[in-house]
Amino acid sequence: MFHFERSAVVKNPADMPAAVQFATQVTSYVNRQHSLNMRFGVELFGAVRVHWYFDAESLDKLNQLNTTLLQDREYFEILNKARALWTDGGLKDTIISLAP
Repeated sequence: MFHFERSAVVKNPADMPAAVQFATQVTSYVNRQHSLNMRFGVELFGAVRVHWYFDAESLDKLNQLNTTLLQDREYFEILNKARALWTDGGLKDTIISLAP
C-alpha cells in the first residue's frame, strides 16, 4: 500500500479562501470521476500550504491514475483556472510506502 501526497504553496495568504475553494472542487471532481478517496487539508503553521492525499494499492495504480489524469481535459481546465494561486516551484509530490 502506498500513500500519495501533493502539496502546493499558496502565493498570497489572502488567497487561501480561493485555494480552499479550488481544493474542494478538484478533490470532488477527482473522487467522482476517478473513484478515489482523496482528501485535502490546510497547513496550520509555517507555510501557507494545501495538501491533497490518498492511498493506492500499488505504484502501478498510481501510474495508471497519472496516465488517466493526463488525458482528462476537464481536470486540466479546473487546474488552469487556479494556476495564479500557487507559487512557482511550490508544488511537491511525495509517495510513502506504508508498512504492512
